[in-house]
Amino acid sequence: MNVIDSGSPPQPGEISLAHQGVLFLDELPEFPRAALEALREPLETGRITIARAARRAEFPARFQMVAAMNPCPCGFLGSAQRACRCTPDQVARYQGKLSGPLLDRIDLHVEVPALPVSELLDAPPGESSAAVRERVARARHTALARQGKTN
Repeated sequence: MNVIDSGSPPQPGEISLAHQGVLFLDELPEFPRAALEALREPLETGRITIARAARRAEFPARFQMVAAMNPCPCGFLGSAQRACRCTPDQVARYQGKLSGPLLDRIDLHVEVPALPVSELLDAPPGESSAAVRERVARARHTALARQGKTN
């Protein structure tokens, strides 16, 4: 997958293809450093510029980025189920793959602890899609009545 662009002449890559949508990046620290740093411009400006030898192209890139990563290379740092096998240096190197300027552009950081398998299997059934759809429709109607638009 090419995050930035897909060749010569410059063409939209995953970042531009996610314009007005969601760009989900799983295992964020595993992406090449250049790809991670290339996210900074579109996260800041909503556009991405691709420069090739004799050409320059600008593409729209206003998207919501959702990213996931493990806390360490083995994935078990802080886990109650399994012991982490990583050294402190390995953890620091792994987490250090994300630069401060990139992290500054991510507005919400949420740690989600691993759940025991039994808790997932024994959980009561959740709400049906129809019930959620109805609740969302009511909320949209309320917002529209209150402010004349849904958002």
